[in-house]
Amino acid sequence: MSLFSQAWRGLSVFIREPLAVFIIFSAGLYGVFLVQKPADETLIIVSEARLQEFYQYKRQSFGLPAIANKLEVMSTGERDALIEDFIREEVLVREARRMGLDAGDFIIRQRLIQKLEFLADTQADTAQKAEALLPDWYGTHQENYRQPAEISFTHIYFAKPDETTDANVEAARVLSALKRDPSLPIAGLGDRFLYHKSYQRKSQADIAGHFGDDFALAVFELSENEAWQGPLASRHGHHLVRVVDKAESKIPRLADVREKVLFDLKLSLSEAARQAHAERLQKKYTVIYNQ
Repeated sequence: MSLFSQAWRGLSVFIREPLAVFIIFSAGLYGVFLVQKPADETLIIVSEARLQEFYQYKRQSFGLPAIANKLEVMSTGERDALIEDFIREEVLVREARRMGLDAGDFIIRQRLIQKLEFLADTQADTAQKAEALLPDWYGTHQENYRQPAEISFTHIYFAKPDETTDANVEAARVLSALKRDPSLPIAGLGDRFLYHKSYQRKSQADIAGHFGDDFALAVFELSENEAWQGPLASRHGHHLVRVVDKAESKIPRLADVREKVLFDLKLSLSEAARQAHAERLQKKYTVIYNQ
């Protein structure tokens, strides 16, 4: 029998022993451990890419070409200070993780969620999809962009009555004088108003903010002409009103509100992409509702 055959026979007998199996299995596990051994947590690598990422988040500026250019033109002192900041924060973050300070932190949880949602946005390519879907989407949602009716008017204000003055009576007297002589100067008529004497292209909500809901509703019922009308009561007193212009509520052309519509569409697509991404990931998990 040759030497090789004797060696092989001996090895065959050895590997059938339980102790041999245990030794081989342990060696295999140790090999896997060596391959998957984590990187040295005390080693900090300062690279150009890491510095760019660090700088853009510190400055909340996310244009990489501009960031790269900024790093290139930095003075030696500025660059050294940036590197020191990076190293300091990296050390603190690693130590915090080592101590488990990130566990159960709601802010960190939200930040991780935001990063995943950002990845979902990137993969969904919402910008290109939004441009293609814009006309049809606006046709479906154009009521959301309806512009309210607007009014332009001038008014003469009469303050709320005191013990000697009735603002409504005084307003009616001035209205009669203006009807008799439409050219009568109005500069000295009425009282000083808290806000404006004239309003241009204002909605009912705008008018309500200055005069109150009742006045805002009543002024839109007036006809558009050069004659003075009223008096109308507001939360401040009474007013004579001359309506200069009125515009009905309308749905604008897409070209006039394109930027706003495009922003809303991108937001809608982004929310849908994030929800779909979350639902795909959730399928990997088993949820137990503990009563």
